[in-house]
Amino acid sequence: MLNASQIVKEIQSKYKIIGRTEELKKIILARSVDKNLIIEGQVGTGKTRIAKAISSFYDTDFARIDCSEETLPHNLVGYFDPPLVISKGYQEDSYIYGPLASSMLKGGCLFINEINRMPESTQNSLLTALDEGILEIPKLKTIKAHSKFFTIATQNPAAHVGVTVIGEALKDRFIWIKLDFQPSEEEVLIIKQEANLDNLDGEKIAQLSQQIIHHSRNNRSIQRGSSIRGAIDLAQLISKTEEINSSKNWVNTAIMALYNKVELEDGVTSSKEEIIADIVLSALNKSDFQ
Repeated sequence: MLNASQIVKEIQSKYKIIGRTEELKKIILARSVDKNLIIEGQVGTGKTRIAKAISSFYDTDFARIDCSEETLPHNLVGYFDPPLVISKGYQEDSYIYGPLASSMLKGGCLFINEINRMPESTQNSLLTALDEGILEIPKLKTIKAHSKFFTIATQNPAAHVGVTVIGEALKDRFIWIKLDFQPSEEEVLIIKQEANLDNLDGEKIAQLSQQIIHHSRNNRSIQRGSSIRGAIDLAQLISKTEEINSSKNWVNTAIMALYNKVELEDGVTSSKEEIIADIVLSALNKSDFQ
């Protein structure tokens, strides 16, 4: 039987996950005692990728629901289709199973994306399913969860706009895992992998792209800096330009890649374009990219 370290290496290799060794060990520990997981982290820290990898590793179907303030209980549990009810009555053929019910029946992984955007009334639909493995569907049946059923939820930090408070009763049913931004050397490897950079210039492009997003996270004018997706987009764009040594090209492509991925602090008078340009030129001046 594989130990935790061996399982982590297998997951990293099979699903191309760079780093995250300690976080994966925690997840494996939680799953060894059949606990549900809530993964918290900034946008772009790999929450979804890890959830899919864990679901696949444990050989379960993956059902996803993306939450918003309009996510209602029937979006999660399911509903009777009115035309079918008229023709067939309240029976199974008339019922459209939602991701929660179908995951419980099949023994799958229910992935709840951004659970802290889910209204409290919908959160309550999860309680007995996660606690007792039971889901009551009025006029139809009571579902007893398959032994392989489990839930992975993700949430953005509480500081994000648009989040709601998760009820204490629901939080009590999850084990908490935190994903921070990864070390610079791991982010460089991720950029090279995801942007398909495999030559000498690719190494330099990956390093400089990582430095640029790192600076965006530490800029006083920026409230939320770029995730690694910004660096991947930047690296892919700049690698396709004819002059990868051109500072003008770096500025232009960085604005394209990062504009939608950063949020400025309130009261900042400079534009996003100006701030991104300053970050890029500063990073270029400190690098040896020639």
